[in-house]
Amino acid sequence: MPLHYDSFKNNPLEGFNGDLNIDGLETFKKCLERYFFAEVTVRNCSPLTTSVQLAIELDCNLSLVEMLFHFNKGTWGNFRQDTCSFGELIRQLVTENDVHVDAEEVTLFFKDTTIVINKIYDYSIAEQLESIFTHLGKHYVHLSKGLTETPYEIYIPVFEECTYANDTLLRNIGAGKHSKKDYFKYWGLYCDSEEDAVIYDLKNSKIEYGDLFMLNH
Repeated sequence: MPLHYDSFKNNPLEGFNGDLNIDGLETFKKCLERYFFAEVTVRNCSPLTTSVQLAIELDCNLSLVEMLFHFNKGTWGNFRQDTCSFGELIRQLVTENDVHVDAEEVTLFFKDTTIVINKIYDYSIAEQLESIFTHLGKHYVHLSKGLTETPYEIYIPVFEECTYANDTLLRNIGAGKHSKKDYFKYWGLYCDSEEDAVIYDLKNSKIEYGDLFMLNH
């Protein structure tokens, strides 16, 4: 059943576990703050004691264009340093703890937009984060409607259920097999000029309209 657009927007993960007794967490946070020029909040959204699913928020004092400029220069995100990249920091948490540790959701708050990236398979965010920002740079002109409007919220990814002519439906992906390609098919956008959320089709570099289904809720 499709959800209303208001449900798709600003809907935080539920079921947070207040126990963040995770070895190496403070070092993890400090590294993210330094690499992403951000204030970092980390929560555990797993209800289990045998698993840690991190919801990571990065409050970056940059606009989206400023971030892309620094990312392209290699001065934001530390992606070119294999020993201290986001993925390596997650792997260090796994090594230091006796439970499974992964990033369930990463939310980045910029001056002009919020980007929400969801996990679609084990360690998918750690594996694909750099590629996501590379694609964001490549598609920025199109998803900003020819540089006229930056979306104020971007959801990565959303998923196609079926297509009837111009009516594209998106579904919850709680079950099923997914690969890295799924990050680069459809994104959900909120724009001031649009009454409802819209879908950005990366393959065809265009904005589409349709009903949205929630992701990971």
